[in-house]
Amino acid sequence: MKGKLLLVLSIVLALVFFLILSYRENGVKPRSSYKASAIKGFHLARKAGDRIKWELTAESADFQEGNNEIFLSDITVKIYHEKEIILTGGKGNYSVQEKLLEIGLPVEITMDGAVLTTNSLTWHGEDEVMTTRDNVSLKGKNFLMQGQGLMVKASDRQVKVLKDVKGIFYR
Repeated sequence: MKGKLLLVLSIVLALVFFLILSYRENGVKPRSSYKASAIKGFHLARKAGDRIKWELTAESADFQEGNNEIFLSDITVKIYHEKEIILTGGKGNYSVQEKLLEIGLPVEITMDGAVLTTNSLTWHGEDEVMTTRDNVSLKGKNFLMQGQGLMVKASDRQVKVLKDVKGIFYR
């Protein structure tokens, strides 16, 4: 009698265990904002006539359905004027509609042999202007400049540190 009771109890427990493991909730479906596509090796170029003004490349890009933003990692922007300006960063997002790229750590701009570093930066693609409110450091062959906030106009290669500017010049 105890053997039969133990057998029936084991079968019931096995069925309950099987039902728990195989249960799926059919009523929950992902919203469209969670659907995404991802690619490796992203490239975007902005042209004026036959001339490329700037190029944006990234190691990877995630596109959210219904969203005008592209989430990027390992970012490089090359700006073509008389001399090339190279902007690199870690992660960021590009607003397709506004042509606005926000980049996070680490951010580095190389221009005319000088290297500028900061924690975050916004690239306004239409105006070709870079801005940040973070601390910046600009190091060249004969100088080191530090401060807070920055505006770079790529078209005329104008760099403006906004406040708390300190500079050291070497001979």
